[in-house]
Amino acid sequence: MSKAKVIVVGPCEAGKTVLCNFLADATEFSGGEYHPTQGVRIVEFETNGPDNSRSALDVELWDCSGHRRFESCWPAMIRDASGAIFVYNPDVPNHDKELDTWYNFIIGNQHLKDNQCYVYAHHRPNTAGQSTELSNSFSKIPLVHTNLEEDADAVRSEFTRFLWTLVRAMSSNREQEELNIMNQ
Repeated sequence: MSKAKVIVVGPCEAGKTVLCNFLADATEFSGGEYHPTQGVRIVEFETNGPDNSRSALDVELWDCSGHRRFESCWPAMIRDASGAIFVYNPDVPNHDKELDTWYNFIIGNQHLKDNQCYVYAHHRPNTAGQSTELSNSFSKIPLVHTNLEEDADAVRSEFTRFLWTLVRAMSSNREQEELNIMNQ
């Protein structure tokens, strides 16, 4: 069975924990009250392949705090990550700018490539504020607008697509490493 470690990063109060709980079918809900993640919270689950195929994938979602006081933990969080989901609330001013900080650390420091990432513009229920645009840094990363109350199935479908893109990338990387070893 393959294993994928996906870090979920973004500003405080972007909806990272809500998305992680939803994607993992976790039942840990706080009754609508905000409880900031302290450092990192790891949610583990197993999922089937596309179209419910027999291949299964062990998934670790690393729900990373958006607070800058945990910045010294970022290198440990990114270690051995297969992919990243950048989460922000497009209705909140400056969330887009805070996402640039995460981008610069994760992509800029060559921990991951653009094709190993996704952006979730996570809308809270009943919001219709000014939507912010992301910087050009994110132009090569797929952007998905999420709203769990309006289209939960689409959110799950996009996540499954992302996971299996990661599996193909991990397999390709493994094959390349094996070829490099054989050609030495």
